[in-house]
Amino acid sequence: MTTSHEALGLLEIDGLPRAVRAQDAALKRAPVEILACAPVSPGKVVLVIGGAVAPVEEALAAADEVAGSARLDRLFLPGIHPAVVAALGGAEHRLRAEALGLFELTTVAAAVLAADAAVKTAPVTLGRLHLASGFGGKAWFTVLGLQSDVEAAAAAVQTIAAERLRDYEVIPAPHEELEQGLFVRPWPLDPGRGPR
Repeated sequence: MTTSHEALGLLEIDGLPRAVRAQDAALKRAPVEILACAPVSPGKVVLVIGGAVAPVEEALAAADEVAGSARLDRLFLPGIHPAVVAALGGAEHRLRAEALGLFELTTVAAAVLAADAAVKTAPVTLGRLHLASGFGGKAWFTVLGLQSDVEAAAAAVQTIAAERLRDYEVIPAPHEELEQGLFVRPWPLDPGRGPR
């Protein structure tokens, strides 16, 4: 995945067939890169498009037209921060920091927009970005940095996400093992299988 995209387009779509057709429409409309087209819980698909601003805008419009009433959320984000694109590709940063901010949002689009606002507002590091899977369609992300910077990022997230921000915490002086052990799951995802 390229991390130098000028813009990002994102659709959350109810149902796989409509999402695949929307992806096809995006690819036929403009030269863009599909960063993700993945089913996530609870039965929706997240389509993420990257590239130059005008092509992403055109491709997103084509995909959105196909999605129609199946669209659950939409995001067009020109000038996306490279750290957010990297986090979408699975990049994680774990470092010792004065404070940790953890944000839970109701939609994937809201989380990507809020993470972008956080890293553009203050000199914080985007720690992890988790989108929908295994989390009821919601999303969460972490930021790390100085206490004042994490608080400034939290204020930006509150403003931009508004009612789509479900909850957040700013944790001062997090224990050194907190970020590395964040969300340890000792049991399998499949409830029919026991521990190994």
